[in-house]
Amino acid sequence: MQKLGINIDAMEDFNASVLKSDYKDTIKLIATLGFGAIFSDMTFLKPPEKIAECCSKYSLEYQFIHAPFKNINDIWYEGLNGDQILKTLCDSVDASSRANVPIIVVHVSSGFVPPPISKTGKERFKTLVSYAQNKNVKIAFENLRVPKYLKWAMDTFKDTSSVGFCWDIGHENCFTTGIDFMSLYGDRLLCTHIHDNQKQLGRDLHLIPFDGKIDFNHMAKRLKNSDYKGPLMLEVFSKNEIYDGVTTEQFYTKAYNAAQKIRNLILE
Repeated sequence: MQKLGINIDAMEDFNASVLKSDYKDTIKLIATLGFGAIFSDMTFLKPPEKIAECCSKYSLEYQFIHAPFKNINDIWYEGLNGDQILKTLCDSVDASSRANVPIIVVHVSSGFVPPPISKTGKERFKTLVSYAQNKNVKIAFENLRVPKYLKWAMDTFKDTSSVGFCWDIGHENCFTTGIDFMSLYGDRLLCTHIHDNQKQLGRDLHLIPFDGKIDFNHMAKRLKNSDYKGPLMLEVFSKNEIYDGVTTEQFYTKAYNAAQKIRNLILE
C-alpha cells in the first residue's frame, strides 16, 4: 500500500524568518497521525540532516527536498544572478546527498511570461543534472505555468535515468487546465504535489484535497493507471482564510483524512 506523505511546513509562512512551531514536534505529529513520508524545503531554519535524523526516529520516509525557486527565471539570463541560482540548486543537491534524500524538486521557470529558453539556461540545467548524477541525487522537474519549459527539460533529459517528473495536481488545474501531464510524463513520475484549488486561473491555493473543486476521482484514475508506487505526497498550506483558527493538529488531521480518501480512490 502506498505511503501517505505531507510537507512539514504546512503551518508556516513562505520564506519565514522565524518558525511558528518546532519542526520536530510537527514531524512527530505527522508520524503519529499515520503519515509515512514527508518532504521539506531548503532553509537554514530546518537543516535537512536534522530533519532526516528526526524522520529516522519515527520511521518516516524523507522522499524529497524542494529546491528554492525564488528568482528562478534568472537561470535563463547571462550574468552573476543566474550563476547564483545554479549554485543554489547545486547546494540543494549537496544537502540531499548529505541527508540521504534521493530527490530534489526543481522549477524550470516562473510566472506566465518567463524569459526565452536560452543557450545559457540550457547549459546551466545540464550542469545541474550532471552535478546531481555525480551525487546520486535525482531531479524531478515540476509542471508550472508555461508547459514548454518542462517539455524542454523532459525532452532534453529523456535518456537520463536520474531525471523525472514531479506532478503538481494543483498547478495543472489552475495554470494549465486542459493539459494532462500524466499522459505526457507519467511514465517518468518520481513524486507528487497533491493539493486543491478553485480551478481559477492563477489562483494556486494549496488547499487540502476536497476543499476546492479539483476532480480527485479523475486524478486517482490516472495514478492508478500508472506504475507509480511512491508516496502520495500532499503539498498543502494553512494560509487560506478557510483555515483561520485551525490548530496544527486539526490541519494535519484533516489533511491525513483527505490523503486516505485519495488512496482509497486509487485502490477502488
